Amino acid sequence: MQENRLFEALLDVIPFAAYAVDIETYEIVYANKRMGESMYAPREEFCWKKLYGQSQACSWCTIPELKQRHRIYKSEKLVTNFFDEGNDKWFQGYDELVRWPDGRTVKYSISVDITEQKEIQASMIKTNTKLAIQSKKLKEANEKLEFLAIKDYLTGINNRGHFFNLASAMMEHSRQEGLHMYVAMLDIDHFKSINDRYGHNIGDAALREFSKIVLENIDQSDIFGRIGGEEFAIALLNEDQKATLQKLNQLRESVSKITLNKESEVIHFTVSIGVTVLNSSDTIDTVLDRADQELYSAKKDGRNILKFRI
Repeated sequence: MQENRLFEALLDVIPFAAYAVDIETYEIVYANKRMGESMYAPREEFCWKKLYGQSQACSWCTIPELKQRHRIYKSEKLVTNFFDEGNDKWFQGYDELVRWPDGRTVKYSISVDITEQKEIQASMIKTNTKLAIQSKKLKEANEKLEFLAIKDYLTGINNRGHFFNLASAMMEHSRQEGLHMYVAMLDIDHFKSINDRYGHNIGDAALREFSKIVLENIDQSDIFGRIGGEEFAIALLNEDQKATLQKLNQLRESVSKITLNKESEVIHFTVSIGVTVLNSSDTIDTVLDRADQELYSAKKDGRNILKFRI
């Protein structure tokens, strides 16, 4: 038909592979030059043989879906992406039901090579994934550095420098608000003997378990830090002197109940505590020094003792 030839001539100028299939017979009724160059079996009639060399209708055929979309949604268009393993290329298919000049309803398809876009997209995804991984690693490294800057690496509690900063801020707050601030120095009894007899692994376990028990026995508002070795400090605000000393004594008793195991041997240890209260002329160094003197007195008087001095 002259009308068909004119129609097909107009479609031949499309710079993409295009073809038309009778939706009832699956016969190829038209294929432009670009499509003809890539046909599997040009002399065959049915699309699955002619285009793809299949023995039956292709499993990915869009004709059934186009029919269903037309029946349910009144839509005759479908856009799909597919990968052609024959030439390792990605295509975007534009399928549409149209009325051919000879009166038949056909599936008219255009396939656009989108391999380059897919490769760019894949490269961007890969780059973004690498950036996300690097960003996560950098964030984790920064968090680790921030942690190490203020925390003791073994016990996870405040290190010496951070304890001094927090305790100094508490001291200023106590004076502004007229509150009583107590400072306690704590030292694990015979810690060197534990290390020498059972090894550093048990010594480290003792420090970690001790820190855990202290945290369980103080309030979140209290400040707890490792000053060095087996020496620790606590700073707290409390108007009730009796309640403060009772809390610290309860902590001391809890420490004595810690058990560590070395093979068949059960290991216990105790802590000595020196406590004082901040006065108007104190600096953080002087109040800690006074608490340390009470700690020394507790050690001298037999250990596993709490000593308090105003």
